[in-house]
Amino acid sequence: MESNIQKKPGFFKYIALSSLIVIILGAYPVWKFFTVNQINSFVFGYIISLINAFIGYKLNSMAFSKPTKSFMVLVFGGMGIRLIVVLLFLLILIQFTSLDSICLVGSVFFFYTLFISIEIYFLHKKQLQAKKHNPGPVNRINDN
Repeated sequence: MESNIQKKPGFFKYIALSSLIVIILGAYPVWKFFTVNQINSFVFGYIISLINAFIGYKLNSMAFSKPTKSFMVLVFGGMGIRLIVVLLFLLILIQFTSLDSICLVGSVFFFYTLFISIEIYFLHKKQLQAKKHNPGPVNRINDN
Protein backbone atom coordinates (compact mmCIF):
# COMPACT_ATOMS: atom_id res chain seq x y z
CA MET A 1 0.00 0.00 0.00
CA GLU A 2 2.90 2.32 0.73
CA SER A 3 4.23 1.90 -2.83
CA ASN A 4 0.86 3.09 -4.22
CA ILE A 5 1.15 6.30 -2.23
CA GLN A 6 4.63 6.90 -3.58
CA LYS A 7 3.51 6.32 -7.18
CA LYS A 8 0.69 8.88 -7.03
CA PRO A 9 1.88 12.22 -8.35
CA GLY A 10 1.39 15.14 -5.99
CA PHE A 11 0.04 17.52 -8.61
CA PHE A 12 -2.52 19.12 -6.33
CA LYS A 13 0.04 19.38 -3.55
CA TYR A 14 2.44 21.22 -5.87
CA ILE A 15 -0.34 23.54 -7.06
CA ALA A 16 -1.32 24.32 -3.47
CA LEU A 17 2.29 24.78 -2.38
CA SER A 18 3.16 27.07 -5.29
CA SER A 19 -0.03 29.07 -4.69
CA LEU A 20 0.80 29.41 -1.02
CA ILE A 21 4.34 30.58 -1.78
CA VAL A 22 3.06 33.20 -4.24
CA ILE A 23 0.43 34.39 -1.74
CA ILE A 24 2.97 34.64 1.09
CA LEU A 25 5.54 36.47 -1.05
CA GLY A 26 3.00 38.75 -2.69
CA ALA A 27 0.60 39.46 0.15
CA TYR A 28 2.31 42.50 1.66
CA PRO A 29 3.18 44.35 -1.57
CA VAL A 30 -0.26 43.66 -3.06
CA TRP A 31 -2.09 44.72 0.09
CA LYS A 32 0.09 47.81 0.54
CA PHE A 33 0.25 49.17 -3.02
CA PHE A 34 -2.82 47.90 -4.88
CA THR A 35 -6.48 48.86 -4.82
CA VAL A 36 -9.33 46.49 -3.98
CA ASN A 37 -10.27 46.35 -7.67
CA GLN A 38 -6.73 45.33 -8.61
CA ILE A 39 -6.67 42.68 -5.87
CA ASN A 40 -9.99 41.32 -7.16
CA SER A 41 -8.45 41.21 -10.64
CA PHE A 42 -5.54 39.14 -9.31
CA VAL A 43 -7.94 36.75 -7.59
CA PHE A 44 -10.07 36.28 -10.72
CA GLY A 45 -6.92 35.66 -12.78
CA TYR A 46 -5.75 33.10 -10.25
CA ILE A 47 -9.12 31.30 -10.27
CA ILE A 48 -9.21 31.14 -14.08
CA SER A 49 -5.69 29.68 -14.19
CA LEU A 50 -6.41 27.27 -11.34
CA ILE A 51 -9.50 25.84 -13.06
CA ASN A 52 -7.50 25.57 -16.27
CA ALA A 53 -4.77 23.63 -14.44
CA PHE A 54 -7.25 21.18 -12.89
CA ILE A 55 -8.89 20.53 -16.26
CA GLY A 56 -5.47 20.10 -17.86
CA TYR A 57 -4.39 17.60 -15.23
CA LYS A 58 -7.57 15.60 -15.74
CA LEU A 59 -7.14 15.60 -19.54
CA ASN A 60 -3.48 14.61 -19.26
CA SER A 61 -4.31 11.78 -16.86
CA MET A 62 -6.91 10.45 -19.31
CA ALA A 63 -4.55 10.88 -22.27
CA PHE A 64 -1.68 8.99 -20.72
CA SER A 65 -3.33 5.59 -21.13
CA LYS A 66 -4.29 6.24 -24.76
CA PRO A 67 -2.39 5.38 -27.94
CA THR A 68 0.06 7.95 -29.27
CA LYS A 69 -2.31 9.65 -31.69
CA SER A 70 -5.06 10.04 -29.10
CA PHE A 71 -2.49 11.12 -26.52
CA MET A 72 -1.22 13.92 -28.76
CA VAL A 73 -4.73 15.08 -29.62
CA LEU A 74 -5.81 15.15 -25.97
CA VAL A 75 -2.66 16.83 -24.65
CA PHE A 76 -1.90 19.38 -27.37
CA GLY A 77 -5.44 19.84 -28.61
CA GLY A 78 -6.65 20.17 -25.04
CA MET A 79 -3.93 22.71 -24.31
CA GLY A 80 -4.94 24.77 -27.34
CA ILE A 81 -8.66 24.63 -26.58
CA ARG A 82 -8.02 25.50 -22.93
CA LEU A 83 -5.92 28.50 -23.99
CA ILE A 84 -8.73 29.72 -26.26
CA VAL A 85 -11.28 29.30 -23.43
CA VAL A 86 -9.01 31.23 -21.04
CA LEU A 87 -8.69 34.03 -23.60
CA LEU A 88 -12.48 34.10 -24.04
CA PHE A 89 -12.96 34.37 -20.28
CA LEU A 90 -10.44 37.20 -20.21
CA LEU A 91 -12.25 39.06 -22.98
CA ILE A 92 -15.62 38.61 -21.26
CA LEU A 93 -14.28 39.77 -17.89
CA ILE A 94 -12.50 42.78 -19.40
CA GLN A 95 -15.52 43.77 -21.46
CA PHE A 96 -18.32 43.25 -18.93
CA THR A 97 -16.74 43.92 -15.52
CA SER A 98 -14.85 46.78 -13.96
CA LEU A 99 -11.83 44.62 -13.15
CA ASP A 100 -8.42 46.13 -13.85
CA SER A 101 -7.45 44.63 -17.20
CA ILE A 102 -3.67 44.86 -16.71
CA CYS A 103 -3.79 43.12 -13.32
CA LEU A 104 -6.22 40.51 -14.63
CA VAL A 105 -4.17 39.67 -17.71
CA GLY A 106 -0.91 39.77 -15.74
CA SER A 107 -2.32 37.46 -13.09
CA VAL A 108 -3.67 34.99 -15.65
CA PHE A 109 -0.36 35.03 -17.54
CA PHE A 110 1.71 34.52 -14.38
CA PHE A 111 -0.41 31.72 -12.93
CA TYR A 112 -0.99 30.09 -16.34
CA THR A 113 2.79 29.91 -16.83
CA LEU A 114 3.35 28.61 -13.29
CA PHE A 115 0.63 25.98 -13.47
CA ILE A 116 1.47 24.84 -17.01
CA SER A 117 5.08 24.34 -15.87
CA ILE A 118 3.86 22.12 -13.03
CA GLU A 119 1.58 20.30 -15.48
CA ILE A 120 4.48 19.59 -17.86
CA TYR A 121 6.67 18.49 -14.94
CA PHE A 122 4.06 15.94 -13.87
CA LEU A 123 3.51 14.71 -17.44
CA HIS A 124 7.25 14.12 -17.68
CA LYS A 125 7.29 12.44 -14.26
CA LYS A 126 4.44 10.11 -15.29
CA GLN A 127 6.26 9.22 -18.49
CA LEU A 128 9.42 8.36 -16.57
CA GLN A 129 7.41 6.20 -14.15
CA ALA A 130 5.79 4.37 -17.07
CA LYS A 131 9.19 3.71 -18.64
CA LYS A 132 10.50 2.45 -15.30
CA HIS A 133 7.66 -0.08 -15.05
CA ASN A 134 8.00 -1.10 -18.75
CA PRO A 135 11.77 -1.23 -19.30
CA GLY A 136 11.45 -2.66 -22.81
CA PRO A 137 11.67 -0.44 -25.87
CA VAL A 138 8.70 1.85 -26.19
CA ASN A 139 7.44 2.24 -29.73
CA ARG A 140 4.38 4.46 -29.53
CA ILE A 141 4.66 5.53 -33.17
CA ASN A 142 2.77 2.51 -34.46
CA ASP A 143 0.03 2.69 -31.79
CA ASN A 144 -3.39 3.56 -33.17
